[in-house]
Amino acid sequence: MARKLSRARRKAMGITITPRTGFWIQYQLKLRNFTLTAIAQKANVSIGMITHFLKGRKNSEKVKKALTENLGYETFEKLIAASRGKEAV
Repeated sequence: MARKLSRARRKAMGITITPRTGFWIQYQLKLRNFTLTAIAQKANVSIGMITHFLKGRKNSEKVKKALTENLGYETFEKLIAASRGKEAV
């Protein structure tokens, strides 16, 4: 089982999402009938990279861009804000 990264370690690595935010993003993808495979193909990365990103273990600008575009947000920051209930689409 993988170790959980501390908040300070995630921040030092440039990781911008928490596992909770990742679950919310996965839920939004499911509502819109997107698969992780489709996101991985669009971002030109592996499904494993998408999974690690959504669990808050890795960072990827390609994944951020693919998620932002597929979920219909202008920026990744707006996507994160929406996951926290601070902004509507």
